[in-house]
Amino acid sequence: MSDEQRSRIEMAILQAMRHDRISRRAFLGRAGRGGIALGAALSLPALIAACTPSSDGVTLEWANWCCYIDIDEEIAPDPTPYPTLNAFIAQTGNSVNYQEAITDNAEFMQTLLPDLTNNISTGWDLITPGGWVVDRLGALGFLEEIDHSKLPNWSENAADYAVGQWFDPDNKYSLWWQGGITGVGYDPNLTGRELTTFEDLFDPEFAGRVGAFKDMREMLGLTLLSLGVVPENATIDDAQAAVQKLLDANERDQFRGYYGNEYYDALSAGDLVACVAWSGDVNQIALYDNPDVQFYVPAEGGVRWNDNLCIPKGSTTKMDQTLQLMDYYYGLDAATAVSEYVGYRTGVAGVRERIDADAQAARDAGDEETAGQLEATAATVAPSADQIDNTYPYKQLTEEEDAEWSDLWEAVRR
Repeated sequence: MSDEQRSRIEMAILQAMRHDRISRRAFLGRAGRGGIALGAALSLPALIAACTPSSDGVTLEWANWCCYIDIDEEIAPDPTPYPTLNAFIAQTGNSVNYQEAITDNAEFMQTLLPDLTNNISTGWDLITPGGWVVDRLGALGFLEEIDHSKLPNWSENAADYAVGQWFDPDNKYSLWWQGGITGVGYDPNLTGRELTTFEDLFDPEFAGRVGAFKDMREMLGLTLLSLGVVPENATIDDAQAAVQKLLDANERDQFRGYYGNEYYDALSAGDLVACVAWSGDVNQIALYDNPDVQFYVPAEGGVRWNDNLCIPKGSTTKMDQTLQLMDYYYGLDAATAVSEYVGYRTGVAGVRERIDADAQAARDAGDEETAGQLEATAATVAPSADQIDNTYPYKQLTEEEDAEWSDLWEAVRR
């Protein structure tokens, strides 16, 4: 590394820590987003080393969702703006081309199927879809099997609830990446009152100022719960009733739109007063973008889910390196850094304790604000039984049911 590069990195870190230059909230934003992640053990030498990856390694292509990894565009952004990836690159000599390529499960799967069906590589070495996509792709033979002997961190640190999901009971194809709850995010300053139910989104007072999700399973799941139907038990008649409720709302232009990941910016900017939302996203909005935005699980119930690391069929030439990357994120350092940024439910045991320790360290140093923010993040990273008590998984649709529900959904989504 040149003296100029070293000087630039050191200056970036110095500027990040100068309280007269940035606010405490901005500093935590950089810290929690990976720049100086408290639990990540990413020291200055590690960050510097990350800028000089070996030229002998391979480049891994990873498709993920937005806001789903630690990010810092100001501190040591080379070779990536993702500090934990930089540390992986430094450790292994392998590069990672990380792309926020997934905005909707169904749409992303459709981009994969033509190549997979024709035995052509998708171009991705690692993807991070929802459970039902893993179920569908696995059943079609479109995912590579995982060699568990090459996953020592996963074997050691995987939380009990993250192992053996319904869509992959033996973890044959997938590892838990992050999990969360689908509920509602809102700004009480804009709504003028507290919101507590899914039904609040249908209040005529908010017509044209609230957002829905374009994901069929999530949106119908919440709507079914508002009708008193547990999604797992829903029939086609129940789905039709839920669709009709949404069609009626569309007739009066209740929703500004049906959103994928882009709802984040609209909600944080105040363009939407309320929107169906993911728990971790709202945690990030409140910490980094708009502290007035709050998340709640509707009184009728919320939907719980998790996304997963898996390898598309045909991605075999870099299998060992891909497994190494998957297992790397089951190490406590990397997992804690990601969790302190994204605020989603981790599949790694021990992360909650790391975050709690970071919060206590901040409190011991007299920094109550940082301690409070880390404690708030810890609650979404490892929610209590009470917090997930009123949440439900998606209905496990057969292919025939999926086709029927999808046909109904086409009339709703705008």
